[in-house]
Amino acid sequence: MPGADLPVIVVGGGMTGLSAAWELQQQGVPYVLLEAGDYLGGKVHSELTEDGFLIERAADAFINGKPHALQLAREVGLEAEEIHPRTESRRLYFLRGRRLLDFPPNLKMFVPMDDESFRQSGILSPAGTERFLQEVNVPPKPDDGQDESLAGFMRRRFGEEALDFIVPMAAGIYVANPEELSMQASFPQFLAMERRYGSLIAGSRATPRATGPIFTSFRGGMRALPDAVAARLTGDVRLNTPVSRVLDGGVRLGSGEELRGRAVISAVPAWYAAPMFNGSFPDAARRMAQFRANSSAAVTFAYRADQVDFDLNTHGLLVAPSEGLPMTAITVHSSKLAGRAPEGHVLMRVFFKATEPGVARKLAQLYLHEFLNVQGEPLHYHYGDWRGKNPAYELGHLGRVAGMQASLPATVRAVGCSFTGVGVPDCVNAGRTAAREVLAAL
Repeated sequence: MPGADLPVIVVGGGMTGLSAAWELQQQGVPYVLLEAGDYLGGKVHSELTEDGFLIERAADAFINGKPHALQLAREVGLEAEEIHPRTESRRLYFLRGRRLLDFPPNLKMFVPMDDESFRQSGILSPAGTERFLQEVNVPPKPDDGQDESLAGFMRRRFGEEALDFIVPMAAGIYVANPEELSMQASFPQFLAMERRYGSLIAGSRATPRATGPIFTSFRGGMRALPDAVAARLTGDVRLNTPVSRVLDGGVRLGSGEELRGRAVISAVPAWYAAPMFNGSFPDAARRMAQFRANSSAAVTFAYRADQVDFDLNTHGLLVAPSEGLPMTAITVHSSKLAGRAPEGHVLMRVFFKATEPGVARKLAQLYLHEFLNVQGEPLHYHYGDWRGKNPAYELGHLGRVAGMQASLPATVRAVGCSFTGVGVPDCVNAGRTAAREVLAAL
């Protein structure tokens, strides 16, 4: 085969690109992995401070229900490093009406497994509670193939008031406007459950709970996963090597050098990829430019335990959208996961929608004082600044992805969180799937 000795070129060294390179290596195919920055892992980044706090810049764990990240972790030898959220401190609060309410017990995600415990929780008004539970009697929407927003779907099935409770859990990972978030792209499992059982409550109660831990992280932080993959890559891996253009049969580097390859996998965000594709694949670049992104910020604070006059036997709180706050959640990180703070200390993360990090820090300290009675100044704080970097899966998203991929040859793939899922398991699956697809095309 002509060019059979050429490598597959992978652009981007985040979890998607690392996973693509790993899959190529498992298949015995030569590759070149090009990363513009000075480290691998992208958003998955952990830092251990000199005084013993473990700071996560983005994800602090991944869900096991999608097995791709856990499988990869075990392939690269991390099974002994796996940890899971503490069960003894799993209490969770819900901020509504400026009050901290206990989360209803016996939920599967946001779906109550029994009516009475949900009624007794007081999480919604009596009328809102009864409308929520009447979801079992709401007929399924005809499967006409049309996309539906998260807000539209949940409003139709559970009622208007239910959005206040459901949105923080369902839309949180996407930092999304629920009126625009695509159900087909974000929560196809709920659509499938509605079609099969006629009701999310009925379907959730008819299906067994998953056994074992729901989430996984690592003793040394989430950075352990990209580090372990990178340490086992034996191909050509180049840091500080930006790509200026994706070509038909290779790439042009920022230095002007051209690398030839038998296939190219672009594993960078749409906003970064579009200019790279514009020269050789203008239609694909135009389509990439249509993908929007949202903004978020997280501020992590280190405190002494005696600065917090609150029961720390909790993972934190979620904020009802009706509160009108830019804050979306607080995680008591050191209570959620072991080894995140030294003895006698507390690590907290406060999450925001589109907010400038400096403003977020000031607001976060006010909220920590008001809701968790945190006193005084933190020992130190750290930013996670994701302004303009959270993919927005708007209505019709899957159609736009299909159109973009169809505008490219089979040996050029554009994948990653902008297109096929924002969680770590989604990124791992996207990278490995792209590698298999280009090999199949070859």
